[in-house]
Order: sequence, then C-alpha cells, then structure tokens
Amino acid sequence: MGLWKSRVIPATEHWLKLGRITADDADVLANCSITEQIAKVFELEQSAIWFAKDLSKSIVYSVAPPGTSQHLSMLAFDVAEFDDATVRRILAEHGWYQTVISDLPHFTYLGITEADLPVHGLKNVEHGGRRFWVPDI
Repeated sequence: MGLWKSRVIPATEHWLKLGRITADDADVLANCSITEQIAKVFELEQSAIWFAKDLSKSIVYSVAPPGTSQHLSMLAFDVAEFDDATVRRILAEHGWYQTVISDLPHFTYLGITEADLPVHGLKNVEHGGRRFWVPDI
C-alpha cells in the first residue's frame, strides 16, 4: 500500500495545484476506502490525469493496485540477473517469463512451455533484445 500511496499523494497534490482536479476530488482521494480510491484514480486517468511517478502515464506502469500484485501471490519475483540471457533461458525452461516491458527484473510464473503460451492468449513482443509475453489483445 505504501508504493501506491507514494504515487497517489504527490499526483493528487500536483493535479490540484494545476487546477485539473478540485479540492473535493483531492479530499475524496485522501479519505475514501482503498477500493474507491483505485476506482477514482482509474476514472481520473481516463481524462489524462496521470498517477505514475513521472505523471505522464497510468499508475499501473509503476505500481500494482493494492491487493493485486503478482509478487504477493508468489506468482512473480524480481531477478537481479535479468540482463543475463542464460538466466532468462533457465527461468523460461521452468515456466518463468518476463511479462512486463516496463519492469525488466519482473518474472511471472506461467508454468507452461514457451510453445504453449500463444494458445493461452499471450503473444511474444521483442523489446530491447528481450522476449516478453503479454496478452494478445
């Protein structure tokens, strides 16, 4: 929850100062339940009121909404050696793949072979010499 708040609080102050949100909007964001806050943030982002750390894109580029992290459910972990192609190959052999282009150390457990990933709705995206498996939407 701390990472989420570290994005929401400064962004709220920024957009309030610029007049893009009202004091009432800021008050709601500060005092509502986390479920309501998540919904409100996504609603504001539909109007290009961004909550990522750099305020130029969606908050989900820098943090998962509270309760939704794959890390918490032990389906993902960050790998310090993510630049090492051998490490990436070994992880893939055991069902772990890079799935978030904006988070290079992040590996998600998908538990199937690379050949089976497209059958399960994923597509391969090449970026920076790496293979990422993302939803084919």
